[in-house]
Amino acid sequence: MLLTETQQTATTATGASFLLGPAGTGKTTTLQHRLLNLLRRGEPAYTILVLVAEEDNRDSFLNFLHAHNAGPYADLKITTYTYLARELVSLFWPLVARPAGFERPYQPPTNLSYDLAQLLMWQTVNPMVRQGAFAGLRLRPQQIVSQLIDTLNRAALNGLGLDQAIERSIHTWAGEMDQIRYLEDARTAARHFREHCRRHSLLDLSLTVRVFDTQLVRHPEFHRYFSERFRHLLVDNVEEQTPAGQNFIASLIGQTQSMALAYDSDGGYKRFLSADPAGAARFEEPCDRSLPFDQSFTTTEPLIHLANLTENYLTVGGSKGPTSQAANAIWGVVDGRYRREMVWQLPHTLNQLIHDHGIPPSEIAIITPYLDGALRYSLEQALNLHQIPYYLLQRRSSPRDEPRIRAWLTWLALAHPDWGLAPAPYDVAEALTLSIHNLDPARAQLLTERLYRPEIPALLPSSELPELVETRTGRDTAAMVETVRTWLADNGGRHPLDVFLHRLFTELLALPPYQPTPDLAGAAVCDWLVRTAGNLRQSAPAIGLLTPADVGVAFINGIYQGLVTANPPELGEPPNLDGVMISTIYGYLLTGRVTQVQVWLETAATGWWDIPRQPLSNVFVLAQSRPPNQLWTMDEDYRIRNELLRRIIHGLTARCRGGIILANSDLDRRGQRQDGPLWRALQPIRHAPNAP
Repeated sequence: MLLTETQQTATTATGASFLLGPAGTGKTTTLQHRLLNLLRRGEPAYTILVLVAEEDNRDSFLNFLHAHNAGPYADLKITTYTYLARELVSLFWPLVARPAGFERPYQPPTNLSYDLAQLLMWQTVNPMVRQGAFAGLRLRPQQIVSQLIDTLNRAALNGLGLDQAIERSIHTWAGEMDQIRYLEDARTAARHFREHCRRHSLLDLSLTVRVFDTQLVRHPEFHRYFSERFRHLLVDNVEEQTPAGQNFIASLIGQTQSMALAYDSDGGYKRFLSADPAGAARFEEPCDRSLPFDQSFTTTEPLIHLANLTENYLTVGGSKGPTSQAANAIWGVVDGRYRREMVWQLPHTLNQLIHDHGIPPSEIAIITPYLDGALRYSLEQALNLHQIPYYLLQRRSSPRDEPRIRAWLTWLALAHPDWGLAPAPYDVAEALTLSIHNLDPARAQLLTERLYRPEIPALLPSSELPELVETRTGRDTAAMVETVRTWLADNGGRHPLDVFLHRLFTELLALPPYQPTPDLAGAAVCDWLVRTAGNLRQSAPAIGLLTPADVGVAFINGIYQGLVTANPPELGEPPNLDGVMISTIYGYLLTGRVTQVQVWLETAATGWWDIPRQPLSNVFVLAQSRPPNQLWTMDEDYRIRNELLRRIIHGLTARCRGGIILANSDLDRRGQRQDGPLWRALQPIRHAPNAP
């Protein structure tokens, strides 16, 4: 690949360089060539640090080095700010534990995953809710927990203490006074959570970042280590860094031999995760050189005009970009009164692109503001019917939505009746259906009605089955149910949680006749459940779970209440990466993927313009670049929504080589008419599509 003059300059420059330009102008490619150049000049990989916005972005750098035979680079560190903070706080724990307020600095820290942090917060919030805290707040308990964790994380990532963050939220609130009471309850819960962590040497994300930002980064011993270890810093998408990450980068200016920062001028898609693009723009001034990247390698003039058309509609005042070619960027429109009609008409348009215009399915992306279960199911049904290959960028659902996981939790509860968790008859019938090969739901329901006693809770011996029922369900099936019953009775209470789950699969459910062929989906469930249960058991004493029953109940309830959510197993066939991609907006933007055709699904939905409703955690008022006491008004809310949509459209069009298909339904899933800002912005051109 031939590099432009600007890219060549950035690849070999010394000192600090600021690479500025929109997506698709070659900034990441330049960083990759700069990394390759350092290695080929003999710079040890051990001395190079590459910070990326997402952990998945590591692969593009590693694949690039592998393709160019870069030589040994095993010691190269490509990571995110939060992963780096966790690693270095653990490494330098003796230096920072006591100043950070931990009661037992000699005790090694335990890193809390997001799931474990939610379980600990749940234990903190539950007593408060019973005593009347958060009364009147229209949120489910799990939503309260997740927003409290978000409050702690966002405070730390914005370089704020807990009290500072709550005070900002209070002082900027201009609505009903009940909200102040909810924020005070949030402060109390977060303080209790933080105190427990400091007593037991627990590090959740927020405390890790806070210790790194306020203690470690300012410690002279750390700077001595860091300057000796890392001599070259490369940061991709610095606009996606949080203020805490930006503070860390700022502390390294002048401390490394070279530095290259890539800034996407229309980025900042992680605003909901505390990214501060306005704060990242400050790095241009202290850098030795600012290099403009303005030649797009991906998009076209009509797509640029399409983005301008949207921006002109959303932005009041300011310069108006050209829009004369915007209509040429629209390659088709799919309409329907109801969402289902829109979805079922879409494959006809996709088939025309694939078969009539020779566009590979892998060059098509279906992008939607949200992907609820009903929409996902409808899309899969429609694409399968028309034999169009596809894959979901995020195919994993919540663990509680996976039937196999529910089945295993049912057996776990039945094996431990002393835990007081009685599965519903429906869950027992579902567990039988998924555990016994060729057992249909009707016979499973019949067996459950005759053998399951939820008041115990337990399965009765199969000898209790009337002969007529045994004949209808099959003697072999009844014998298999009896084997399950006796295995649960023999193994319940004898093994730790993760060991029990492993033995349940390997000694029973994976073997014939329950599974006559290798059960790959069951193995994935087993692996996830065992790892998750093992992590919980190891951290249980530190988060206040002192008995096996405490651990088991927290494990089952945590999954059913949506508190245990991280990395559920991937079931079914591996994704067909040669198929059409289905993704949410931010999922697509953060991958950096470029396709020839994008389908903007539900174009009239306000979801393109909405921001999450989080009354306990307003990420925007915590931004370091925002005045701390400025009231949060409807005008600012409106302006931020427009700004986010403007960035979204610029980001999408910069990652498209061909054209856009608009797919829309008149009514949303609730039967409400749709007429969102994006749909209105596209009004002048949406009736005149141009085929490729």
